[in-house]
Amino acid sequence: MKYMCMSCKNVYKPRPLLIKCVCGSALWVKSEHSFSKTDLIESDFSMWRYSKAFPLNKEDILISFNETMTPLAEVNVCDVPVFAKMDSLMPTGSFKDRGAALVVNYLNNQGVKSIAEDSSGNGGSAYAGYAAKGGLKCNVFIPAGTSLGKTVQIRLYGANCIEVEGGREDVTRAAMNSTETNCSHYVGHNWHPLFIEGVKSIAYEIWEQCGYKAPDNFVAPVGNGSLLAAAYLGFSELLRGGAITKLPRLYGIQTHGVKPFVQVFNGDDIKINSTETVAEGIRIQRSSRLIEIIDFVRLSEGAFISVSEEQIKDAMYFMGKQGFFIEPTSATAFAGIASLIESNSICKTEMTVGVITGNGLKATNIIQNLLNKVDI
Repeated sequence: MKYMCMSCKNVYKPRPLLIKCVCGSALWVKSEHSFSKTDLIESDFSMWRYSKAFPLNKEDILISFNETMTPLAEVNVCDVPVFAKMDSLMPTGSFKDRGAALVVNYLNNQGVKSIAEDSSGNGGSAYAGYAAKGGLKCNVFIPAGTSLGKTVQIRLYGANCIEVEGGREDVTRAAMNSTETNCSHYVGHNWHPLFIEGVKSIAYEIWEQCGYKAPDNFVAPVGNGSLLAAAYLGFSELLRGGAITKLPRLYGIQTHGVKPFVQVFNGDDIKINSTETVAEGIRIQRSSRLIEIIDFVRLSEGAFISVSEEQIKDAMYFMGKQGFFIEPTSATAFAGIASLIESNSICKTEMTVGVITGNGLKATNIIQNLLNKVDI
């Protein structure tokens, strides 16, 4: 395994503390993998059935909850049937378990026993849960005021949950400095090269669940963009292996207040209108992988769009009325699907998958406050 910088093309031998290039850009696992049905480990019903696509061998996976395939369930959006990938049912309740599982196993195998993560909540929960499973010490830095469901979960796992005043970038700086202040290896999911490699498993699962073909559209909320990046890499490997004939169009959904991907994709300067949003998981003002992920989305012939707070709330309500208890950040994806349907960017005859990125139980205080203000 080697790391590479897509910006300056530097290549590195991995080591536990290496998370960015000397040029300041994020690092990626250098890979030209392909994947097909013959690569499946059919006797394994966890995400490790796709181990041949990961930088770690299956026998090196010592920390696991036997992460099984999450459901792909039909849901109605604007009278159009689409599919919801229910990653809210991962072990700690979000898609970020996929990346944390790979990172924590790698670090544990390297002898690392204390880690630090910066998170809006779900990434912290994922790292804390896997650290607890593997017996690692974990320090999680989160924005002050993060949903109680997430902070309680992090603490119950035994992690040190440190609330930081200020913006999301202040949280990242505090976590990065924890190498000195808390004697921990910084492994932030927005920077660690192996995190996206684990999240790739969502593409392989969807491919299997769709009858060994790619959906027409893949839609996800976007903060730092790891889910879109992982989907692109996973589906690209399936395409190289001849397992699919085309990439799905990738659509990233942001809020009107914080939409750096939308702005740069459209050739505009980044301008933060407001960080006040119910979608707390995607308030990231500048992605560590912004340029690369925009390139991925262009190559897929997809796009980035933004939605309003009202659209997000409406999506959360209509998903709830169909039996899906999702956090507001997840509702952003389905608000985006509704908008894409209305603009005819997504057709009724196409197969569309939206990702439920996090469980509603993580944001019950936010959801309760919303319910108190509206009759649904």
